[in-house]
Amino acid sequence: MNATHETPLELQSGLPWAKIIVTGIVAALGYFVVNLIQRRHFYKDLPKPPHSFFWGHLKLMGETFALLPKDCHVQTAVTTMTQQYKLPGVFYLDLWPVAHSICVITDPDVALHMTVTRNHEKHSEEAKAVDPMIGRANIVTSEGARWKMLHKMLAPAFSIMHVTNQRPMVAEAVMEFRAILKKLAESEETFEMEKCAERMTLDVIGEATFGHSLGAQAGNSEVMQHWEDMSRAQMQVRDGWKVNFVRQYLAYRKREAAKKKLDATLTELVEKRWAHVIENDVSLEKRKDSIIIDLILREYLQRAPQSYQKRLDPDFLEIVLMQVRTLVVGGTGTTTDTTCFTYMLLSGYPDVVRKLREEHDRVFAPGIDATYDILCAEPYKLNSLEYTTNVIKEALRLYPVGCTARREQTEGFIPYDGQQYTTKGFLLLPMQHTMHMNPEIFPNPKAFDPDRFAREDFPRHAWRPFERGPRACLGQPLAMDELKIMLLLTIRDFDFACVGLKPNKTPRVPWTDLDLTFGDRAFQEFVFEAKPRDHMPMSVKKSNWA
Repeated sequence: MNATHETPLELQSGLPWAKIIVTGIVAALGYFVVNLIQRRHFYKDLPKPPHSFFWGHLKLMGETFALLPKDCHVQTAVTTMTQQYKLPGVFYLDLWPVAHSICVITDPDVALHMTVTRNHEKHSEEAKAVDPMIGRANIVTSEGARWKMLHKMLAPAFSIMHVTNQRPMVAEAVMEFRAILKKLAESEETFEMEKCAERMTLDVIGEATFGHSLGAQAGNSEVMQHWEDMSRAQMQVRDGWKVNFVRQYLAYRKREAAKKKLDATLTELVEKRWAHVIENDVSLEKRKDSIIIDLILREYLQRAPQSYQKRLDPDFLEIVLMQVRTLVVGGTGTTTDTTCFTYMLLSGYPDVVRKLREEHDRVFAPGIDATYDILCAEPYKLNSLEYTTNVIKEALRLYPVGCTARREQTEGFIPYDGQQYTTKGFLLLPMQHTMHMNPEIFPNPKAFDPDRFAREDFPRHAWRPFERGPRACLGQPLAMDELKIMLLLTIRDFDFACVGLKPNKTPRVPWTDLDLTFGDRAFQEFVFEAKPRDHMPMSVKKSNWA
């Protein structure tokens, strides 16, 4: 048999496949280069910091973060860059292909236009950050009809009248916090202010939501434990890629396991309340003085057919859980962070502490027991603490806990300084931290000066730690009340000090010199929001204030 046959090896020669692979690589590289040229050229005439044709602003962002302590919040980098390069009120950051390119807004009028006048919708990147911890149907990232429904459901719980009526409840939780501080003062031990404050605020949220404490300050709260496990795992998910993706995946599994346990605990609390409502025929018609869970369940009673009202629909239960998670995350974390930074600042400013104490004696009474009784009997009296309010505002000016991310609208531009600036394809970032540290908006911004908020020239719509407009933080009234009551019932009896500080010899950045006193703790760490570093270790002792 002389006939020859081609072998399978010859039929499947690697040469054609090699050509295909090489061709594919060349095509992909060509596409990348063309895209790179187009994108980098797009920024040619736009306001921006120094721009690299190859790196865009990626290298500059890395260099800016290198000036700051590890894991700083992005707002500190933007503020550093803005002041270093004297950038205008609208400028652009080219972060392709690693991240969304950003249109940064640091002009208060433009920020007001996009959050109030036009009310731009939230950007999908905000949902990517928030939804894994809270769930998709939450009030923070929802839009359209769902957001309107959730806002209508929850807004009554945060009305001024409703929050005012809750002041005695908040005071009770703060008195428990005060008792813990008293024991710590007697033992002279170092403690983590973040943990103590977090437990106090969680008990407040528990009372506001379910009508009873969650036992966080007593040390027996499953919600607290699961939330802490979830937060730690989220940090590992965020940073896992720096080590390896296996570690990141394992952290993801831990986060989801903790989330499942948290949901089981919250579900039990919700269903227990629902059973109480059904079995005792509790009326949910009146919104006044209702706990938050009743406002949510009231919505279900109005929507669900009569035949389904004896049990909670699983889909609605998931919506309930998302809103309760939002309250736990938003109501606990952000108030805790501000508590820590307020005590940190007060530890270095004795004159401010003296003025606070004088106001508390004058408006209420000398002595905490008398003050507590007056507050419970006359909760509206808290409104008279003007200097205390300004101290909190100043702490929030220096340490806002985060920022919002918005998307373009159909017109595709925003007005600034007589011109139209493109927003097409950009993540819009109104950066309140940068506004707060701008000397043209807040004179002498490095100074901790609560009196600036009593002056007539105070730029109201430039102060935006809770954001502004329809999507501003619903919990602002409750958060401000918590912080005021916390200071009212603690600052006269205790002196606070930060422990383990390592002050910097020279300021890291031009916009603050607080690190000369507080070291790197002067810079917020990015976890889920902008948080205190090292959990804010402090010591406390009994004051000599009579």
